[in-house]
Amino acid sequence: MLSPADQLVGCILAERYRVIRKLGEGGMGTVYLAEHTTINKKLAIKVLSPEFSHKQDLVDRFLQEARAASMIEQENVVEITDFGSTPHGSVFFVMEYLNGEDLAHTIKTQGQLKWDRVRPIMVQICTALAAAHEAGIIHRDMKPENCFRIKRGRNKDFIKVLDFGIAKVTSDDGEAKGLTRTGMIFGTPEYMSPEQAKGEKVDNRVDVYATGVILYELLTGRVPFTADTFMGILTKHMFEAPPAPSTIAPVAEIPPEAEAIVLKALQKDREYRFQSMDEMMEAIEAVGTGQAAVNVVAEDVLAPQGGETRFQTTSPVPSNTGYGTQDEIVVPGKAGVGLLLGAGAVVLAGMGGLAVYMLTSDPQAAPPAVVANDDAGQVADDDANAAAVGAAASSGGEATAAADAADDVPDDGAPPMPPPAALKVKITVSAPGIKGDVFDNRDDARLGATNEPFEVPAGTTSIDLYIRATGYEDFLTNVIPDADKTVTATLAKETSRPRGKKKTKKKRPPTRGSEPVAADPPKKDPPKKDPPPKKDPPPPKPNGGSPDLKDPFAKK
Repeated sequence: MLSPADQLVGCILAERYRVIRKLGEGGMGTVYLAEHTTINKKLAIKVLSPEFSHKQDLVDRFLQEARAASMIEQENVVEITDFGSTPHGSVFFVMEYLNGEDLAHTIKTQGQLKWDRVRPIMVQICTALAAAHEAGIIHRDMKPENCFRIKRGRNKDFIKVLDFGIAKVTSDDGEAKGLTRTGMIFGTPEYMSPEQAKGEKVDNRVDVYATGVILYELLTGRVPFTADTFMGILTKHMFEAPPAPSTIAPVAEIPPEAEAIVLKALQKDREYRFQSMDEMMEAIEAVGTGQAAVNVVAEDVLAPQGGETRFQTTSPVPSNTGYGTQDEIVVPGKAGVGLLLGAGAVVLAGMGGLAVYMLTSDPQAAPPAVVANDDAGQVADDDANAAAVGAAASSGGEATAAADAADDVPDDGAPPMPPPAALKVKITVSAPGIKGDVFDNRDDARLGATNEPFEVPAGTTSIDLYIRATGYEDFLTNVIPDADKTVTATLAKETSRPRGKKKTKKKRPPTRGSEPVAADPPKKDPPKKDPPPKKDPPPPKPNGGSPDLKDPFAKK
């Protein structure tokens, strides 16, 4: 039986687009290679997965990607030309088919790039985002996967910016029609700005920050912050200064002016970043020309006092840059919004990860939710070693299509602190060739099936699981749910039993958490009572007690 994704192959959509084959699949949609039936032009078609097509908010979010990209008239932004409905009741949009690879694949295969090659790539990215911002669109999920590299003429590094699936359309009324919810976090953690991590209202400077991370990665081959958990990465973006690129890559490969641009783009306080993509682009173009260098403020985040977030310099900027000041900068903040550290900390550190309270000034707002990125990756074209633009577009932003955290934050009133978001991790019990069920040994609740991921609350305490499959003995294992992981179950087949003999169910020892507890002792029979003492026999009756004899002494 064909899957829903394969059922579209060979179909003609909107009476003019023949679907040729599937190119890639992401969190919410599938991308196909298609051909216009009249002009024989190859195109990429992105189709919303059928299971989401009945949810109007997801349909609106999906089509917003097409609407946002089509509003930007710039050659470095992917071109979207059409949209429509499938025979199965889902929706799709049509975009240009690109023959190339995303920058994530370039970094993976080629490592750090030299500045002479990085400069024109970054200028194109800045130009595309400047055009988007001018059209009132903030991308909010910039990363190398969403920068597609193709060959155009003699330029082998022509860039197309993709995936506006979670873009904020500031000039569109759609943001007020259920496309956003206060308190949610969106994006890819390695590229999220501190204000995104805090759940604050965002502006175009979140794209400046993410572009700075991309520049850092192109020059060094790695991102500035990594951690074992989603929240661990966000916490580093909020509280830690990035290591200077020159400490990661050889100094000779990175001009000091370029390093200063990276550090300025990654300022925690957005007031000290580049204020526009045009400003950042001008600084990139000026590297090596002897013009005035950009100013970088070394900063650290301290506990806010009276609703203020303080950024204080703690160490000079590396000497090879020659930029930086050592001041204390106080930025007035809204009550109830900010980062707390120290005795009143809202960052809780644990062995397996970090949980962060994202604050919002809306007392009626739902508790903040963390939406992790679902990165499906790029799929190569089998015929020409090419990749479709949609393969990269379908990865990443869709699964993180969540809302701006504080679009409706009032200017006054300090709300009570909301509870932290409930984090979950995915656990897969691998039992190749065996179809069984996975249960929580604490309460016998079914969690899922073997060989398929299921979610459990994140934590650092081991939990016991048991696997039950027909024809196999129960298998007991344990796992610490501190990250997505796979555990292997080696099930033994049941021993043969004489025909007709009924199988007895083995009882597992009762557990409390992950530790076994003693079973209730067997009930004992009540102690036997001593028999009552024997009474002396009554005295013999006169005359031997014979009824025929009378007692001569009896009273008459």
